Amino acid sequence: MIWIRPRFPIALFFAFFLLIPSLHARNGHRLFLENCARCHGTGGEGLDPNPPLKHSSWVTGDPERLIRIVLNGYAGVIRVGEEEYRGRMPAWRTMLSDDQVASVLTYLRSNWGGEEISADQVASVRRKTEGEPTTGAASGCMGGGRMRHGHHHGMGGGMGCGCGH
Repeated sequence: MIWIRPRFPIALFFAFFLLIPSLHARNGHRLFLENCARCHGTGGEGLDPNPPLKHSSWVTGDPERLIRIVLNGYAGVIRVGEEEYRGRMPAWRTMLSDDQVASVLTYLRSNWGGEEISADQVASVRRKTEGEPTTGAASGCMGGGRMRHGHHHGMGGGMGCGCGH
């Protein structure tokens, strides 16, 4: 008697592991729209004074640098292409979990180049940078790259929300 092994379990196994990164990125897309698009645009084009993420070496380059920026924020000049930006990136350390940060960054890198970022990588950078200064928590910014009237400015030791006001 000849037994024919079903190939369905093998196909299911591979399909599952091929879908995990895309599900991770889809969750990242949702998180990006909820938390990042207000300053960086829905397509990553950047909204003044915030830099574009699309095709930026800040996104596609060193994953540890990118993770550190998301966790602790960034204040200073950022050059993307020929343009300089002087906005302030808020710290998301207290707002997003390791898995959420990994999902957002995997979404960005899957669109514009770069390897997937894991929650373990984020956790490692979070531990290494514990206690470092941050630019303040990312709460309450109402979008458009500008703060709306009545918005509370005193976030994270007076560092501001990152929208430039």
